[in-house]
Amino acid sequence: MGLRVCSLGLALGAAAPALAAAQLSPVGVPAGVVRFEADGALESWDSRWFDGNKEGWGADVASPALGADLFPFLAGSETTIRQVTGLSGFQINLGTLTTDAMVDRGVGMFGLSLGLTRAITIFGRMPLVYVRVQHASSLDPAAANAGANPGEAQQQPFFDQFDAALSTLSARIAAGDYAGDPTALALAQSTLASGTELRDDLFGLLSDPETASPFVPLATSDAGVALDGRIDALQTTLATDLGVAGFTEAPALPSGPLTTAELEGVISDPTGPIRMLTDESKVTFRGDAEAGAALTLVDKWDQGGKPGGVRAAVEGLMRFPTGALARTSRLLALGTGDGQTDIEARGTLDLGGGRWGMRLEGSYNRQLAADLVKRVAPPSQPYPSADLLGLVRYDPGDETSLAIRPFFRLAKSLAIIGSAERWHHGSDEYSYAEGADPVPGVDAAVLGQESDATATLLSIGLTYSSFGAARPGKRNLPVDAGWTYERVVGSSGGRVPDVHRIRAGLRLYFGLW
Repeated sequence: MGLRVCSLGLALGAAAPALAAAQLSPVGVPAGVVRFEADGALESWDSRWFDGNKEGWGADVASPALGADLFPFLAGSETTIRQVTGLSGFQINLGTLTTDAMVDRGVGMFGLSLGLTRAITIFGRMPLVYVRVQHASSLDPAAANAGANPGEAQQQPFFDQFDAALSTLSARIAAGDYAGDPTALALAQSTLASGTELRDDLFGLLSDPETASPFVPLATSDAGVALDGRIDALQTTLATDLGVAGFTEAPALPSGPLTTAELEGVISDPTGPIRMLTDESKVTFRGDAEAGAALTLVDKWDQGGKPGGVRAAVEGLMRFPTGALARTSRLLALGTGDGQTDIEARGTLDLGGGRWGMRLEGSYNRQLAADLVKRVAPPSQPYPSADLLGLVRYDPGDETSLAIRPFFRLAKSLAIIGSAERWHHGSDEYSYAEGADPVPGVDAAVLGQESDATATLLSIGLTYSSFGAARPGKRNLPVDAGWTYERVVGSSGGRVPDVHRIRAGLRLYFGLW
């Protein structure tokens, strides 16, 4: 479902400013000072933005007529059913599927920054991430024309009799039983040919472990009635016109439509085509760690007893693939990392005077390629079959972000702060990894469909900074804290979660030299 876009919460969270110290925490740290940073975020969403519209997070796992739209591997089964029944427009319909989904995520980011000189700071950060994805599906079978395949054991009596009848007919032709009657001989030969073709089609549809469809027509549906009629006609010809008796069994077709529990059972069946768990997904693991350096270009902020001024800094960092990827065997699963390395550059400019001020930020994130194991299917297909698993080369689209963060000082150490941020993620590119076997008939590029996305994030919060009292001969070192409420208010392009996020941050400074 577009892991990179789904990780917007972490991406925007990492780009948010460190809060407070005179209302805006400086990017750099004074020489000889180490800053301990602890940020926490609680976020959740049950909806998303897609192509500018808001819809449920489980919208991809929904269908007005569940069939080959979400289970593309059923297309071959539908073709067989059309051939066997003569119903040229037949499509498998398991009913109307609706799905509600919700994501809860907690992120704890812990880091240290060390001032090497007045201008140069180095830093490192490690996130700990908890992700839980819950979803509930409901299948309304009112319009269903198909149900669960009863299985190979239930079909065996039918195929035993079918094979015996064809074998008997072939033996009688070879023995010359119809040689004296050209019409009967022609009928026998054509019946053997069409019967063998029918038998092979039905065996592939109903019983073959490699190709059998998990869903087949209901016995009472138009396709079920037509299939039984085809079998009845063959049995009548064999017994009445050709003297081959004993073939009376019918194929086992479901008598009732699928229930929600049965559908989930088929999806999670370890021997079935999908093999995907549908229960709640929970992951607690580290996220993608980062390390880098900051260069303070100008620092004339809150000097001479006057609030505000100007301050500017640039940063460069590398983000490492230390997190856990989303599991391919779980429906709607999210991971704690993206599986590839980032190289990011940021620029920060603080401006202010008196009680008012603002921070301007910009960033560019160059995302490097990596090899990943994925089920090769477009993000609109939530149930890709297990045979689509392949090793692909993932080259995520680069990201840019621009933000303005105004603040107003309510008191010397307390301010209200807001933020408006615009974020863009370029199109992801996929190809099969060098030396990897491609999935037959599937272009790896489908994984990158609908991945270009833009989002707007707004936030509001409070920041607090206390310098305390310095001991004789020591520097004043602040304690910073802050709280914000953030959310995505608009988006265009691909899938972007409609995040609600509460964030809190703490900065503690310690002098080393």
